[in-house]
Amino acid sequence: MALAVGLLAVGCTTSEQIRGFFVDEELFSAVIPGIDNVNSVRRMLGNPSSAGTFDASIWYYVSTYTKKRSFLHEKATKHGVFAVHFDERGVVDEVTRYSLADTREINPRNDKTPTRGRKLGFFEQIFGNIGRFAAGPPGTGSTGAPRPY
Repeated sequence: MALAVGLLAVGCTTSEQIRGFFVDEELFSAVIPGIDNVNSVRRMLGNPSSAGTFDASIWYYVSTYTKKRSFLHEKATKHGVFAVHFDERGVVDEVTRYSLADTREINPRNDKTPTRGRKLGFFEQIFGNIGRFAAGPPGTGSTGAPRPY
């Protein structure tokens, strides 16, 4: 009985984690547009969590606080993104903050990525390549002709 109560108590624990950049509001407020540059931001905040995919002149510092109760899914309790925009000279142009309210929920489509082409059955996947490739001398293709480079 005591073992069952102990296992239930362990299963009902709550864990909290911080992922990403640890947010220090004083440091973020110290970044001043028009004065700071790439080097001073790197000295103050360190390397960014990521840079912009389409515009590398934007640095993102991302942090997420999560809470997980026993075996349930994790839930973000606090989320912050601090974006530093640089101009072409490397001087801070703009500083933007995003929070959990700015996030969007997305629903993946059927846990599958749609692809083009025909769908193969189980046996077609297993036995589909039998007889398609003839062995040729080393350095040649399946027809025996030298491979083009």
